[in-house]
This record gives sequence, structure tokens and C-alpha cells, in this order.
Amino acid sequence: MKRFSIIFLLILFFSLHAFSKVKNVGIPFIKNFPRSQYNGGTQNWDIAQAPNGIFYFANNEGVLECDGNDWRLIPMPNNSVVRSLAIDSTGQVFVGASNEFGYLKPDRHGKLNYHSLVDLLPEKDRGFEEVWQIFPYKKGMIFHTFQKILYYRNGAISQIQNENKFHFGFLVGDDFFVREQKKGLCKLDGRSVDLVNGGELFADTEIVSILPFVNNTILIATALDGLFLYDGTQIYPWEKELSQIFKKNQVFTAIPVGESKFAFGTVRNGIYLINKEGEILQNINTERGLQNNTVLSLFLDTKENLWVGLDNGIDYLEISSPLSIFPKDKDLGAGYASIYYKGILYLGTNTGLFARKYNFSSENMNGEEKFELVKNTSGQVWSLQIAGDELICGHNKGTFRIEKNVGTLISDVAGGWNYLYKSEYPNKMIGGTYTGLILFEKSNQSNNKWKFVKRIEGFDESSREMIWNDDNSIWMCHGYKGVFRLNLNDEFDKFINYKFYGIEDGFQSNLGIDVHQLRNEPVFSTKNGFYKYIAESDRFEKHQYLNNLFEGEEHTKKLFEQKNGDVWFFQGENIGLLKSQVDNSYEMLKKPFAPLKSSFIGAFENVTVIDKENVLIGKEDGFVHYDPTIVKKYNQAFNVFIREVRIRGAVDSVIYYGTYANAKEIQLDSDGENKIELAFKNNAIRFQYSAPQFTNPELIQYQCQLIGFDKLSSTWDNTLQKEYTNLPEGEYVFEVISRNQYGINSVKDEFHFTILPPWYRSLIAYLIYFLFGIFCIYATILLVRRRMQQIQNQLKRKQEEELRLKEQKFREEALITEREIVQLRNDKLKSEVEYKNRELAGSTMNIIHKNEVLSYSVGELKKALKKIKDPTALVQVRQLMKTIDAEFNSEQDWDQFELHFDQVHENFLKRLRTEHSQLTPKDLRICAYLRMNLSTKEIAPLMNISVRGVEISRYRLRKKFNLSREENLIDFILNV
Repeated sequence: MKRFSIIFLLILFFSLHAFSKVKNVGIPFIKNFPRSQYNGGTQNWDIAQAPNGIFYFANNEGVLECDGNDWRLIPMPNNSVVRSLAIDSTGQVFVGASNEFGYLKPDRHGKLNYHSLVDLLPEKDRGFEEVWQIFPYKKGMIFHTFQKILYYRNGAISQIQNENKFHFGFLVGDDFFVREQKKGLCKLDGRSVDLVNGGELFADTEIVSILPFVNNTILIATALDGLFLYDGTQIYPWEKELSQIFKKNQVFTAIPVGESKFAFGTVRNGIYLINKEGEILQNINTERGLQNNTVLSLFLDTKENLWVGLDNGIDYLEISSPLSIFPKDKDLGAGYASIYYKGILYLGTNTGLFARKYNFSSENMNGEEKFELVKNTSGQVWSLQIAGDELICGHNKGTFRIEKNVGTLISDVAGGWNYLYKSEYPNKMIGGTYTGLILFEKSNQSNNKWKFVKRIEGFDESSREMIWNDDNSIWMCHGYKGVFRLNLNDEFDKFINYKFYGIEDGFQSNLGIDVHQLRNEPVFSTKNGFYKYIAESDRFEKHQYLNNLFEGEEHTKKLFEQKNGDVWFFQGENIGLLKSQVDNSYEMLKKPFAPLKSSFIGAFENVTVIDKENVLIGKEDGFVHYDPTIVKKYNQAFNVFIREVRIRGAVDSVIYYGTYANAKEIQLDSDGENKIELAFKNNAIRFQYSAPQFTNPELIQYQCQLIGFDKLSSTWDNTLQKEYTNLPEGEYVFEVISRNQYGINSVKDEFHFTILPPWYRSLIAYLIYFLFGIFCIYATILLVRRRMQQIQNQLKRKQEEELRLKEQKFREEALITEREIVQLRNDKLKSEVEYKNRELAGSTMNIIHKNEVLSYSVGELKKALKKIKDPTALVQVRQLMKTIDAEFNSEQDWDQFELHFDQVHENFLKRLRTEHSQLTPKDLRICAYLRMNLSTKEIAPLMNISVRGVEISRYRLRKKFNLSREENLIDFILNV
């Protein structure tokens, strides 16, 4: 148990030491934020990080806020320069400027606004000039100016002001130190500022930083007078060369880094990272990536990386990373090979082979010596290998022997890809070139140095990927053709035979096959997985163990096995490490190398393990140094923020500015109901989000979902915004989560909102619809009733019309019947009239005939009378003539005629006698005869007058009737 405790303590100590370790090899990754990116002023005086990970910068033009992708500027009400920032435990951001101090607070839309605290001071005390520093102090905040010290707590401000002006103040633990001009270093004690022992040393010396050191000692940094230590009783110089460097470069600010390191920002030469022994670990300036050599502020974030506020710009240094850019020299070229040999580090690039002496065991900066080009090696370097205690360089020009800083060409066969060497054959070395294999030997004649012998005959394919088997055969993979197995003779100067293996031998494709040596076994990697050779069947089959180990992963292209059994691998666009375990299994390690994604030279990936603390990895733009002993916390939780919610339309408007980690903090009322309600016309919304991850932000991925609309979450991508259009009404929750380069998911952020229905689907509208529906029902009933009434009226009218028509038809039929009856009566009457007319005419004709007979008889009697001689007979004839004459002139016939005539002709004679009283009986008789349409000749005998007499009578009648010549007498009589 005791042994276990000791081991645990050792591991814990090592972990703490490793975590606080600052690399001295290479340059930390630096990200520059120029003024053109953050859109603020040039100078950045202070830096602070909120608990949610968002950064704030005191800038010439206001407070800069950075969420990892976007920058926002919050200006001061008096447009003054912001000099200081501080954040309390609640996340409240306090701001100090010229004659102004206060805090940032979000409005109901989540937009940060500045709120001044100056009004808490009496008006006479408001001229305090610049607030240079802000410190959280005993549940309050100190706003430090050169005129006075202002202490804010519980809504009230107290002041400390001495006769002399103050200079900078410093908080070390719970102690607040301040330099009082002309007095020296003082310490705040209650409401007074008292001089510390020996503090008068700094009466006229500018102190720029006070840092905790060791054993309750503090380190005092001055601008131009070097470094001092204060142990609580006395102050004494820290006699180190470092003080001379700082005097020259003028320190402006400093902060502790971990438990044993410090970062100093200078005016003239950037940043110095030192340890407690006073050794310089790093000097980062403009030559090594800074934008500016004047450092105004330093800040160590929660991931122990360094933020730098410059005189012109902002820089971010990943000092906690086990990776660093190597070497510090720029423009060496792309990294194809590296090796550490006899105290010299060699770097092979596309521009040549470079070398310099290097001591990896030293913690200092290894001086300022630069890499120099090895003589004669200008051009493309392909490989670096130690064979038989000689450093061999494979080069585009051929094969070089490297001795310190000189390269000697030992073979001019172009393209030295790779070299095979076995300790069993110490005098033989086989090289792979563009045009096949070549043989090198060493002997006494060559001073036991490698010498080119000849091309190995019988095979002339480009040979880069090779391993030498135990049976002395050689596996060689051609990137575009496939796998060859080469068998050499005992002298290794000629091929006995070779065999090609392709699809018919078990592979799925001949392209992209690489061969590797893994635990003394040839392993073949393809795009379809790993294969191994089965000698019994002379075929290839799947390597199940490796395929299971890399299951679901991308194509593994390279495997580099180390002496301790660890295996470096390049997979897709990434690099990883298989840590060999006691049970011969592997533990896969990929997170430390995530920032290197997509930075390697395709097909020429390379890694060199120098020792347990130093690994070099080739990249497109040089090399990266990896220190496995630096333990970095890759599983740290982080946040993602919905930074802006904007309504899209004719005029865009922001409804949420995303200050809080959880949007619900400002969106929900006390009942937990959504307060963000949007009109239906605002149903096109764009969400913008970000995660405050500054290490490789381009590798951060996001996934989002609009609950209530999206059925599934979106795929992971690098998009920083999501837009929705034409959203239906309803309640929604927009959720977003991010994933960093290490595969760690952030805390989810969400935004609640409600889209109200359109006006025509609102509650008021539904009420109106309800009332309108009732009205419509009522109106419909009325209309139906009215329609029914109309139909009834129509039916009634129709019935009445039909009845009328029937009655009319009946009347018409009756009228027709009546007319027919009348016609029948008329016809009957006419017939009767005609009959009577005929009778009357017959009677009249009889009278006419009688009168003619009588007239004739009278005439004959008159003739006979003349001949009769007998008196008796004469008397008798005369008596007969009187009788006939009496009968001829008898009125009885006329009376009878008149009676019958009036009956037939509707009392014609009576009417005529009434209307024309001047008519004589003779006139009436002539009118009657004319009515009967008798001719003049027929009338004459009836009247016993001549035809002339009838004509005269007619003339007289015309006069009596007052008829003109044009009028017809008979027509007149017929119309009477």
C-alpha cells in the first residue's frame, strides 16, 4: 500500500510538472488578430476572460468582445480609451477608462451595454483621469488610478487619496501593493496605504509588475531597472543576466505561467518566457510570429494559453500545447525527413538538407544558432537513414553520405528513395531509386565507407516503399501498379526472379498499396484495409487485428514502428500513435495531434522519434515538435453560444445578441413561458453561433436542430449559421452543439421562441370567425327561410299563374265555346234570317208574281172589256177588274211584309222610321226592298211603279239621308 501511494504521488507530481511545463523547443502556434479583423483601435491595454469562455479586450476604441469567430465593439459614452478590465466570480465585466468606470450588462435582447458607476461619486471627485487597473478585492472591486484608489462594494464607493500621486497597483494573493510616487512601494492596509520595508527603493523607480515567487517571496519587475525580490522584510536585486536583457528591452507587463514560469512583455522585443531559475525558455517577437514587439498586456486563459495585447493588434500563443513549430528559422521548406545524429539535428526539405548542433536536454533556448544548408545538398531530399554508422541522405540527385555539414555524393543514380540495411550483412546496403534498385558496399578499399557498386539487374521499377524479409526477399510496393516480391542472388547484385501480386492474389485494388514492418511481420495497407501475406497459399488475406483496430477509420497510409513497440501512423489527413501495452495490444492516441490535420505532405508523411521528450513530424511548411511528456487536458468542457438571432426580411433586425451561455436566462419569464414571440410575417430566422475555441477554430464543427421543425439534427459541419424560412406558427427550440478538434462536445445552447399564427389564424381572428360563423349561420337560416318563402311565393305565384292560365284557358275555351255557340246561334239566326229572307224573298217574289199576274190579268181584262158586248158580262168584267185592282193595291200584303221584315232585320224599319222620321211609307218600302238587295227592276212591280219611278225614289232617298255622291245608298242602308 505504501509503495502504491509513493507511485501515485510520483505520477501526480509528474503530471503537475508536465502540465505546467512550457516548451523551449520550437515556437508555439501563434494566431494573429490584426486590427483589420477585430475592427477596433490599434492598442490593447488589458485582457479578461469570462467564465463562459468569451474574451474581452481593453481597446483604444472601447471594449472588444470575441466569441471565437466574431468581434464586437462596445464604445464608452465619452469615446475614451479603455485601459482596464476585470471579471468577478459572477461573470460581471468591469471596465475602466478616462474619467469613467462601470460595468457591462445585457439588455433584454442579450446585447451588452455599458453602465457607468461614476454617478456614485460626488461631482467634485469625478476628475480622476485614467483607470489603469481593476482588481477583485475582498468582495468588491478596486478601480486604480494615478490620482486615487476607488473601492466599489455593495453599490457604494470609497476613496483613498494621498498627497503624492500613485503609479501602478498590484494584487498578490490577498495583498494589494501600489507604488506611491516619491515615496516607494506601499501596501494597502484598511483605508490607508503604508510603505513596506525597503519600499523607498522604488520612490523614483517605475514598477511594472509584482508576481508571486517562491517561499512567500514576490518578484518585482521594473521598467528599466531589472528584477527584484521581496521576502517581506527586505528588497534585493535578482542578480541575473535576465535583468540586463530586461533593462535593454524595457519590461511593460508580466504574469505568472503555471507554478514555476513567468511571461514578460517588453516594449522593444516581444515576450520572454522564463523559469524560476531565470533561464529564458522562449523569446517570441516579430521574427517568430508576433505582429508587434511592443507588448501592452498579457493574459493566461483557462487552457493555459497566452493572449497578448500589442501596441498594434492581438496575438494568441498556444504555450500549453505539446506541439510547436520547429525550427524557429523560417522558410526552410517542406519537411520530408529528419534525424538526430551525433549531436546534430538534420532536417531534409524540398530545398535541401539543413543541420545545426542541438541539445534537446537543455531547457534554455539553445542559443540563437540557425540551421545551415549542408554543403552540396541543395535540392529535394527524400530520406535520411543511419546505415552502418553512416548518415545516408536519399536525394533527387542521388545518394549522399553526410558528415557533419558536408554531403558527399556516393551515387548519381537519380532519386534516392529509400535504403535497406541489415546488421547480418554489415557491408551491404540496397537503395531504391526512380529506376530500380542499386547496391552499395563498404570495404577496406573504401575506408569502410559506403561505396556505390552497381545497379541490380533485372528490375527497373521505381522502388520507394520496401522492406527486407528474413528470407532475404524484398517486398516492394509501387503506388500505381501493385506489390512485387523480389528475390536476389547471394551476392545481392542480381535478381533471380520477381513476382507481381495484384487483384487475382487477394487485393481488391492494385492502387495505393504500402508495405510496413510491424512486429517483424510485413503488413500491407490499402484503401480497403490491411492485408498480410500467407506463405502457404502464396496469397494475401485481410489482417483482422489491424482492421478491427482501425475499424471505421479512414485509410491508413503509413506505419512507423519504434524500438519500444509504439507505432506512429498516418491516417487520412491525420496522424496518431499506437501505444504498445504490456499484453501486446495497442492504445490509440490521436487527440494531441488533432491540430495537425491536413498539414502533411501526401505520400511522404514522416515522423522521427529522437527521445521520450522529442518527436519531429514533417509538414507541408516545415516540421512540428511534439513533447509526449506535456500533458494537456483535451477533455475540458467548453461552451457554444447562439450569438445572434436575426429576423430576415426586407429589413433585417436582431432580436437576440447572445450574451449569456443559456439564452433562456433572458427569454423566459417567471412562469417559464417564452417571452420571445414573433409575428407570423417574421417567420424567416437566421441563427448565428460560435464556440470560443481559438486553437484551430477551422476544425470546430457544429450540429444544430430546430425542435418543432427539424426531425433530425443536422450533420456536423463548419458552418457558423443556420437559416430557416417560412416557418409555420408554433413553439420552437433551436439547439446547437459544437465539437472541437479533439472530438469533445460542448455544452448545448438553446434558444426558445414562438411564432404567432398569422392574423387570420389568431385567437381574435378565430373569435371573429366564430362570430362571423354564427352570423353566417343566422344569415344562412334567414336566407334559407327567405329562399323558402321565395320558393313558396314562387310556387304560389306559379300555382296562381297556372290557375290564371287555366282560368284564362277556361275563359278562352269558354269564350271560344261561347263564340262557337254565338257563331252557332248566329249561324242559326243567319240561317233563320236567310230562311226568312228566303221566305220573305219568296213571299216578295210571290207578291211580285201575283202583282205581275194581276197586272197582266187587268191588262187582258181591259182588252176583253173592249170586245165584250154583253152588258152583264161587261159589268161582271168591270167588277172583276175592280176586285183585281183592289187586291193589287192592298195594304194587307205590306203590313204582313213589314212585320216579317222587321223580325228578320232587327226592327230595321222601326229604327229607320225612328232615326229618319221624314221618310214616307213609300220611302220605307223602297229602303226595305234595297236592304233585301232587290234590283230596281224587281222593285218597280212591287211598288206598281215604273223603273224610272224607282230611280227617282232612290234619288229622293239620298237627299233625305244627306248622302254625298261618293257614299253608296245600299251600304248606308245595310249599316243602319
